[in-house]
Amino acid sequence: MCEGDNSAQFTWTTLFSNETDVTCADCEKKFELITGDTCPKCSRPQSDATVCDDCKKWEMDEQYKGTLHRNISVYAYNDFMKEVLAQYKFRGDVALVKVFQKKWTAAFQHHFPEKDLLLVPIPLGKDRLYERGFNQTLALTEMLPGQFADILTKNETVKQSKKSRHERLRTENSFEVKQPPPEKRIVLIDDIYTTGTTIRMAAKRLKEAGATEISSFTLVRS
Repeated sequence: MCEGDNSAQFTWTTLFSNETDVTCADCEKKFELITGDTCPKCSRPQSDATVCDDCKKWEMDEQYKGTLHRNISVYAYNDFMKEVLAQYKFRGDVALVKVFQKKWTAAFQHHFPEKDLLLVPIPLGKDRLYERGFNQTLALTEMLPGQFADILTKNETVKQSKKSRHERLRTENSFEVKQPPPEKRIVLIDDIYTTGTTIRMAAKRLKEAGATEISSFTLVRS
């Protein structure tokens, strides 16, 4: 990520190696872990641990009320993370996923210690998957312990990040469930939680298919 002598060289070899310390100390310090008080529903950093206004609005929405139990995010979306995430997602640098492995896995085991969970990665549409060459969320999911199932599909839509909150809420749900989920607590996996629309749309489809409790685990909270 940096040009210093101690920076890690990301190759297919390092991707599949057992080495977990793949960042230099300087780069590691630039990542900002979410600590302190946060919204208990979405992990938004704030001055207290009460439910934030956005989550209150979601719970007043009859369409999405109760769809998401909680979201846990690991990192804040600072400038350094923004650049690294762009390199990972949009420039095809899949090996960068190893940068997050240690803290990503530790945070998951801390917040989701239960064994009887089903991890469900948020899918990409076919066109976007072709553009990127890989699903960044699936790569994150594969680093976590436990069972996972690729049971969601997604139709192509305009990127959620390009829409306003109002436009996102009006967007037709682009997710479909390929097969009924088993009777397990589900944890949706995604790279970033912004407004919560993507996660809740996926959760809504899973609820309609019979899922009971759905949480989400995301790398970044913007």
